[in-house]
Amino acid sequence: MDHRGAREWLDEAWNEAVHESVTDPDPEVDALANSDVISIRYALVTQMLGKIADPTRSLMALQLGEAGEGAWDARSFATAVVLPWERDNQQVIGKSPDPYVSKPLRRPRLDDDTSVRSKAAWGTLVSFLEPLDAAPPEELQHAFRRVLRALVRRLARQSFSYPIPRRISQARLEGIVASFLGEPSGGLRPLAVSAALFKPLGEGFRLFSEVQSQGINEADAASGMPGDIVCYDHEGRILLAVEVKDTHLTLAHVQEASRKAKQSSDGLSNFLFAVPSIQARDSAGIKVLTHRNWAEGLNLYAVTIPALIGTALVLLEESWRIRFLREIGNELDERQNQSARRSWNDLLSQEEP
Repeated sequence: MDHRGAREWLDEAWNEAVHESVTDPDPEVDALANSDVISIRYALVTQMLGKIADPTRSLMALQLGEAGEGAWDARSFATAVVLPWERDNQQVIGKSPDPYVSKPLRRPRLDDDTSVRSKAAWGTLVSFLEPLDAAPPEELQHAFRRVLRALVRRLARQSFSYPIPRRISQARLEGIVASFLGEPSGGLRPLAVSAALFKPLGEGFRLFSEVQSQGINEADAASGMPGDIVCYDHEGRILLAVEVKDTHLTLAHVQEASRKAKQSSDGLSNFLFAVPSIQARDSAGIKVLTHRNWAEGLNLYAVTIPALIGTALVLLEESWRIRFLREIGNELDERQNQSARRSWNDLLSQEEP
């Protein structure tokens, strides 16, 4: 593969790793991908990818000339392929502008450690790479995919530097959010957007003093919260509970919400569903149950997330749109879903039509 082909292969393998979202640790490669020696992290990726691109290269060779059989110019490969890829992916390896100019990588071969510090750390890298030098291409590629999964886990622990614009129109904001919510996510994306929305709403309209949200797989009973999102007043009393669904609202959903609201020790009186729509066959039953709960002191509401955004944010100053975008990024960082974070980053990076 030439440089372009290597970048295309890397992008495809990275996308697979991102969508796999493998959270289980892989101690051997995790230690290398998170090494305190930045040069080791760059060498791990560059040497392996370089040999995948051209199997005649040696994983031990760093330079042309004195590196012996399989010698190649790893610095040029890193500059042409690895560094541009890293810039497009939140500089997940280490933010170095030219890692192969550093002293630890200015030597002919990795397995010659006479002039480097941290010999034990470099020895761990060599021990990992040496058996792969003569391994079949499939084995090397499998090992490299393990490295990419480790980098995905590394990135999940970092905060993204989302490209938040200085200004954004209401129409573009609604379009970006609609595109983001259009991808299936098992409920994660609508929950993150809803949680992000209620924070500026609470502050901007002075409705809530605090807004809390729970994890996507966290049960209400386990968290002690009556909904996915709970809004409190300055005395810590619940003013509003919000249940976020990425499916149609059913009668069973409303019945369960009514039960949880009535069991709340705070005397919860307002419960809102953020949903795509109401199940048509249940609409009559939901209407009857909603009226019955109102008579008993519990207000139940159902609204779509786009409708909330389209009505509430237009009543606030423009700066609150930017705050909303930032809050979505914060929610996604907290939930550490790499696929959703990257999608949000990509949508914000698109030029306004």
